[in-house]
Amino acid sequence: MASNDAFDDRYDLREFAPTTDDQGAPTPETEAWMRAVGLGFHEPHPDAEGVARMASHFVADQETFLGVYLRDPFPGSVDETWPAGTFTWFRKRLTWGDGAAIDTQAISAVTVRPTERRRGILRRMMTHALERGVAEGYAVASLTASEGTIYRRFGFGCAIRERAVRVRRERALPLLAPTTGTVAVVTPEWLAAGTGRAVFDRFDARTPGSMVRNTGTWPIVFGLRNGDGQPAKDVRAAVHRPEDSDEVDGYVTWRVKEGKGETVLEVVDLVYATDAAYLSLWEFLLSIDLNDVVAYNRSRLDDPIVAALGDNRAYDVEHEEDHVWLRVLDVPAVLTSRPYAVDGSIVLAVTDAMGFAAGTYRLDVVDGQGTVTRTSGDDSGEADLRLDVADLGAVLIGSVSPVTLAAAGLVRAVDPAAPALFRAMLTPARTPHGITYF
Repeated sequence: MASNDAFDDRYDLREFAPTTDDQGAPTPETEAWMRAVGLGFHEPHPDAEGVARMASHFVADQETFLGVYLRDPFPGSVDETWPAGTFTWFRKRLTWGDGAAIDTQAISAVTVRPTERRRGILRRMMTHALERGVAEGYAVASLTASEGTIYRRFGFGCAIRERAVRVRRERALPLLAPTTGTVAVVTPEWLAAGTGRAVFDRFDARTPGSMVRNTGTWPIVFGLRNGDGQPAKDVRAAVHRPEDSDEVDGYVTWRVKEGKGETVLEVVDLVYATDAAYLSLWEFLLSIDLNDVVAYNRSRLDDPIVAALGDNRAYDVEHEEDHVWLRVLDVPAVLTSRPYAVDGSIVLAVTDAMGFAAGTYRLDVVDGQGTVTRTSGDDSGEADLRLDVADLGAVLIGSVSPVTLAAAGLVRAVDPAAPALFRAMLTPARTPHGITYF
């Protein structure tokens, strides 16, 4: 089959809002888009109740759908009604920590039909979406990716990584320092009635890299439904309270599964507003009988439980991968929205193949607050650091170091002290931890 990289008149790009009918069922255009996404991610199509529930979530999150449609589809093919490419965006807040935050243009559900690859569909959808993001006032776009090699060419940089870890119970306890507070088992329904969201709000406000959750995520993390939308029957929940307090400051949901030769306790969600809650909930999980391993797929890179374990070799990293990706659209707006750890001045020359963020910018930080002056309309001006917009996105939260990117050849500096200064300025008060997928 002949192919090229040009988006041409074979296709029609349509932007629309998801809608439902009087009975709550998705309208035909909305359901066709949903079916195309399911095909792209190898997901079964839900029953009528599940489809209506998903559509209501899209409407509640005020998503904007994109679809690329063949103008002359083959008779009998799904392309007669389904889009060959899908894309959505919606508003999602990203926390810098301690209350500072910025709204991002969150991108999701990106698929292209295999029969239409290398026709420029993804680039056309991405360009349209980012242009709309700029028009809507977003300073940065965000996404979580199913593949790690797709999005850098569009200016996205990986700003947070995460680890899937396993802790072997027989070697983990006792912890080296005593925990505090009280852990109590609760029902998922009680957690979902309001307590869980209140804990997440506290976690979100204090934690760099945290992002608010989609409407459809809550029933899953609270243990009410599985990822396929069906009722969950095997998830348990517990909460932590500080000493002499009725206020809940942490929760965990989990299930236990028989594995190959071992029983694994799988953490569904672990949310903590204090370090004490995090350690106490881990101690509780490790004390549950009739399982061999506690598995957690959202561990941050400097997980304090490693230092707390009685034997730190009980902690195994199964896998590490990218989590949140950021794409800067407005450099001054992004850099002035976050706090800084160290005062100082630095000039950044930013390249951007798509043109949104290209320029030379001076960042001045006084008393932890930044001001930005654009000194040149392109990246040719005098600068302390030269970097691509993807690498600016990577270092924004403070989880990725400019020093590391300089060592990788991605950040270029005349003065070798400049990457270290930028790193010091960006260092957050707490370690970034993203536990939200979208």
